[in-house]
Amino acid sequence: MEAEGEEEEYVDLDFEKVLTWTGNAVIIKAGGEFRLPLIVPHPSILAIQFEVEGQNDIEFSLLFKDDQENDYQVLVEPVRVSDREGQLDIDTTGVCELLWSNAHAWVYSKTLSYQLQLAPKFDMQKKKWINAILTAAHDYRIVSAAEAAEQVDNSMRTLKQRTASLQESLESSKAKEAEAQTISERYTEHVKRLEEEVAAAKRHVEQAAADLASKQREVAQIERSLTAIRQISSVDSGITDDMLGLMEEADEPLMLIYEAYAGALFSDEEKGKAETETALDRAEFVHFLQEFGILLRGEPPEIMCGVFYGCSPQLSKEEFKRCIMRSALALAPNDEEGSKLLWLLAVVTESIQNTKMPALSISRRVKMLTACDMLADIIFEPEEGEDKGS
Repeated sequence: MEAEGEEEEYVDLDFEKVLTWTGNAVIIKAGGEFRLPLIVPHPSILAIQFEVEGQNDIEFSLLFKDDQENDYQVLVEPVRVSDREGQLDIDTTGVCELLWSNAHAWVYSKTLSYQLQLAPKFDMQKKKWINAILTAAHDYRIVSAAEAAEQVDNSMRTLKQRTASLQESLESSKAKEAEAQTISERYTEHVKRLEEEVAAAKRHVEQAAADLASKQREVAQIERSLTAIRQISSVDSGITDDMLGLMEEADEPLMLIYEAYAGALFSDEEKGKAETETALDRAEFVHFLQEFGILLRGEPPEIMCGVFYGCSPQLSKEEFKRCIMRSALALAPNDEEGSKLLWLLAVVTESIQNTKMPALSISRRVKMLTACDMLADIIFEPEEGEDKGS
């Protein structure tokens, strides 16, 4: 750090970042002082200019505290002057404090005007480095331009030779291109044929899978039909003694049902002829089952062959009762627990109020209502400890 009056080396200042402090008519009372601290963020040159009004003198001094130190250093010793103009070279960062003291005066105050400018110094080492880079870049551009000119000259001298060589290379490359094009087209055509074969194979696979699924469904259907046919001859194996006991107990209402439906689909009673006793046709038995929802309408299941197995087309009363038991075993839901015959009789009894029975005459409907009342007494009011069939 150099104080005013020392010989200074030439330094470059960054005038775009100059800080200025100005004070006009600052009054310093007798016995008082005025301190002005300045923060120095960069190595800088501090320009100082001040004067005391009326050419009166004042004591001026300047202190500096480096950022790396704790105490102030005296850069300008206290001196009594009426004005001052100079600059201070500060080569580090810290706090610079200017002090104007009027302690020596007993009566008169002093009026001070000042202007201070703090101009940061350029980093000369960095500037030299930048200049060196710029110089090297300039030299490189010159060398590069010279080399480029030389390359152009060489190119001009060999232009004819290179043209002939390139023409020869072009013809050779075109021949190779044509050969590569032929090979590419051949492989492309081959790939196209393979893709068509794969697509055809996929169609064959899909068709084969569809045929397989169809045959599997056909086999499953045949197996179900075969199972149903095998069950036809064995349906009677499910008839138990308890079921026969329930049939015997319900004999009277079952006979009323038999009489109500026997001849109902084919009788001439609506034409005025007297109702005569006749056997119950298979169609009338099926109609009875469908009317009460025991058998769904449409194509009957294979097991119905088992229901009528060994019976004549015109069912006798005994055959009717056997078909009732077989229908219970064949048509009761799989999850039905307990007596399946009891399920069938309960369906008839519970459905009678909502069944229209359009094929039955009034007298036949009366028989059905009477039969259902009797079945209800048997089904829903059993004697204590009595089992209504399994």
